[in-house]
Amino acid sequence: MRAFLVLALTAAFMSNGFGQENKTLIADGTADVPKKYALQPAVENLPAAETEAVKKAALEKDVEFDSERKAMSSEESLFRKDFELLDAAEGFFIYREAEFRAYLYTAYSRKMRRNYHGIVVLKILENHTKFVVAAHYVYEFRGDRYLRPLPDINGNVLSELAIFSEPPAKKGFRKYVRIVEFSPASGLEKIDFRKIYTLIPQKQRMPRSADKSKPAKIVYTPPEAEAIKLYVVKDLGKPLKFYEEGWRINDGVWQITKELQLRPAELEDKTVYVELFKPVFPRGPGEK
Repeated sequence: MRAFLVLALTAAFMSNGFGQENKTLIADGTADVPKKYALQPAVENLPAAETEAVKKAALEKDVEFDSERKAMSSEESLFRKDFELLDAAEGFFIYREAEFRAYLYTAYSRKMRRNYHGIVVLKILENHTKFVVAAHYVYEFRGDRYLRPLPDINGNVLSELAIFSEPPAKKGFRKYVRIVEFSPASGLEKIDFRKIYTLIPQKQRMPRSADKSKPAKIVYTPPEAEAIKLYVVKDLGKPLKFYEEGWRINDGVWQITKELQLRPAELEDKTVYVELFKPVFPRGPGEK
């Protein structure tokens, strides 16, 4: 009986510590650029044929959809480009038996007279000579810049995607991460949305000097910068749990301000993903 009690207590202890030991870093708001692992594709190193295939797939249709913003702001207009391939990621996005490549891009719609974003997924065949569209979604411009694969955080054998954005703003500067996944049911499923970085310029006070013959010393007030590190803990059969660490810049150095704590999402991902090509998932194991 005593031995059984010891085993039960040990199992409980391991279970309680399991989540913290197996937490996965999803986004680091203190980093200038989201970490990209060495084996992940870099846009600047892609073969010309692959880049051209992405562009062809992206511009195959003249995109038009309802936008929340009726007119393009002056800040958004600074990002106008006919087409730009922003980033690429590789993972098991459609099924586990084969890797696919997802590409983040921005393009200009002449029908809407504004830029928009798109994510297109290609299956690469025949030694990088054949490219087949596996999924394609477009949505209104959000200042997206980076795309990173996630290692199946919800345990359904598929890789998720983290989309990092730096949307234009009149005051301050912010970074966000959206987590999505391709789904047999909905085509594309939203998983989470967080603000991971905020920089707010501070009002600069006019210097004063009691001695009018001497120039006053200008004292610069640096902007306030805050960030979070976002982690996820996966327990089989249970909903995902997201944890945040708070960080702040002090004298140019990032310092932790809030310990790791469970935090539900405070923002709602209102991105409307318009489906141009729905992914086709295998009907059973081993099917390709």
